[in-house]
Amino acid sequence: MTQISRRLEQIVRKELSKNIIPVKTAEGILVGDVLITNHLNLKFLHRNQQLLYSEIHLNSIAIKMANILALRHNSIAVETLWRADQEYGKWFVDNQLLRAQYQKAIHNQDYDRADTLWARYCESRDRTVSAKKQAERLLQFE
Repeated sequence: MTQISRRLEQIVRKELSKNIIPVKTAEGILVGDVLITNHLNLKFLHRNQQLLYSEIHLNSIAIKMANILALRHNSIAVETLWRADQEYGKWFVDNQLLRAQYQKAIHNQDYDRADTLWARYCESRDRTVSAKKQAERLLQFE
């Protein structure tokens, strides 16, 4: 039984050493020496008052990027996560705009335009979901 508990302790220590626990500060969230700030639901990563990455949409991506940067690990992994997040953000914004235009067309009783906008909205919504799943899959491997 002691061998099992020692092995479990080793696994837990190994997992904890992979990630730095975020700490809330007055300026934002501090992960190691990387600060995550928030502005209009977008996250920004800073180190020593210098902007590293901007306009990150997903919280989990921002925290994982900050962890990788704080631990001085592979910068290619950070870039890959950032690009996946930007792809998600592009489709999310497109999705929101198309939905608003669709609702406006319905309000103005322009049903032909509304049908076209609804089709575009459905495609954009599906791509948004797909991009988010792709970004979350990348979190598992980094």
